[in-house]
Amino acid sequence: MEAKSIQQFLSSYSVKMIIVSGLAILLLIPSFLIQDVIRERIDLSQKVKNELYAQWGGKQVVAGPVLNVPFTVTEPGEKNQGTSERHGVAHFLPNTIKTEGVLYPETRKRGIYEVVVYEGMLKLKGSFTQPDVSQLDLPNANFNWSAAYFTIGVSDMRGIKNLPELVLNGQKCKVDPGVADNDLFQSGITVKVNSIDLKRPMNFEIELVLNGSEDLSVEALGKTSEVSMKSDWAQPGFSGLFLPANRQVTVKGFTADWRVTHLNRNFPQQWVDRKYNTHDAKFGVELLLPVDHYQKSMRSVKYAILFIALNFIIFIFLEIRSKTRIHPFQYSLVAFALLIFYALLTSISEQIGFNWAYLISAVAVTLLISWFAFTMLQNVRTVGWVALLQTGLYLFLFTILQLQDYALLAGSIGLFVILAIVMRASQQIKWYSEG
Repeated sequence: MEAKSIQQFLSSYSVKMIIVSGLAILLLIPSFLIQDVIRERIDLSQKVKNELYAQWGGKQVVAGPVLNVPFTVTEPGEKNQGTSERHGVAHFLPNTIKTEGVLYPETRKRGIYEVVVYEGMLKLKGSFTQPDVSQLDLPNANFNWSAAYFTIGVSDMRGIKNLPELVLNGQKCKVDPGVADNDLFQSGITVKVNSIDLKRPMNFEIELVLNGSEDLSVEALGKTSEVSMKSDWAQPGFSGLFLPANRQVTVKGFTADWRVTHLNRNFPQQWVDRKYNTHDAKFGVELLLPVDHYQKSMRSVKYAILFIALNFIIFIFLEIRSKTRIHPFQYSLVAFALLIFYALLTSISEQIGFNWAYLISAVAVTLLISWFAFTMLQNVRTVGWVALLQTGLYLFLFTILQLQDYALLAGSIGLFVILAIVMRASQQIKWYSEG
C-alpha cells in the first residue's frame, strides 16, 4: 500500500511539473555551451580577418602634412651656474587642407570567411601660412630652419602602393620612409626640404595610393579641413569625431563631404613637442559588410529558455488533456531538439547566410518535434497544435532578430501576449482531476 502511494505521488502532475521545471533549468547548461561555441567561431573569424588584413593592409589613417622645425633653447643652469640647452621640435599645421579620396573596394575570402578591403587614392592639397614662432612662447629659442622637415602620418605603411612626391610651391621633394619624430605620428613619411624658403607661405600637393581594409580616416589638421570621399560601395558607415556635412548613399555607392575648422577641435595650429594629441580629430568612412550572422546567432540562443519553457508547458497541457503519460526523459529529448536548432543555425549560416539557415533549421526542428509528438500522443490534431506552436515561436524570434531599435519593445509585447495565451490555456485544464 505504501509503495502504491509513493508511485501515485511520483506520478502526480504537481510533482511532474516540479521535475520538468528543474529539468528545464538544467538544460540551460547546453545553451551556455553553444554560446561558447559561437564565441570560438567569432574569435576564429576575427583571427582569419586579421591575417588577411596583415597581408593586404589594415585600417588606414592619413594625417598631415605637418611642418616640423627643430629648435634649441638656452636656459640658465641650477643656482645660476652656467647654462644648459634644451632641444625640441615645433610643429606647424597647414592653414588649409583639401583631401579628395576615391575608394575601390573588393571582398576577399579565406575558406568560409569574408572581409572587405580597398585600394584608396588620396589627393591632398593645401597651403601653409608663414610660420609664426612668436605664438610658441619660446623667447630664447634658436630655430634651425635648414633642418626643418614635413611629416605625413600613415597608420599602416605596408599599404602604400605608389612612390609619392610632395610638391611644394611647384617643386618636387623627395619622400623618405618613417617619421623623424614621434610627437604626432607613430608611422608615416618624412620630407626634408633644404632648398625651400619655409619662412613664407607655401602651397603643397601630394598623391597617395593606399591598400587598406574596412576603414579609411583622415585627421582634421588644417585650420580649414575639407574632405570628400566616394566609392561604389553601397553600405558605408561614417565614423570618427565628425559626420559628413553632405552625403548621398545609393545602391550604386556613396559620396560624402566634410568641412571642419580649427574651432571644432581641441588643439591649436602650432605647439612644441608632444603637448597635444591629434588622433581624436579623425573622421572617415567604414566599408561595412552585412550584419554578421554570428551576432544574430548569439542573440537567438539567448531565447533558449523561452523555447524550452513554452514547449514544456504545452506538453504538460497536452499530457493532462490526452491522459497520456510523457516521461521526463522524453521532455529532455524535446529540449535537446530545440538546442540543436542553434547549432544548426550557426553552422549552416556560415555557409549560406543567416536567413536561409534560419529557415532550414526551424523547419527541420519543427518537423522533428512534431513527428516525436505524434509518436507519443498518436493524435494528428494535437500534433498540429505542436507544429503551430513551433512555427509561431520561430516566426516571433526571427522578427525580433530583424529589428534593431524596436527589438526590446517587440520582444516585451510578444512575451506579454504569449503569457496571456498560456494563462488562458491553463484555465481549460482541470488541475485536480488526476485523483
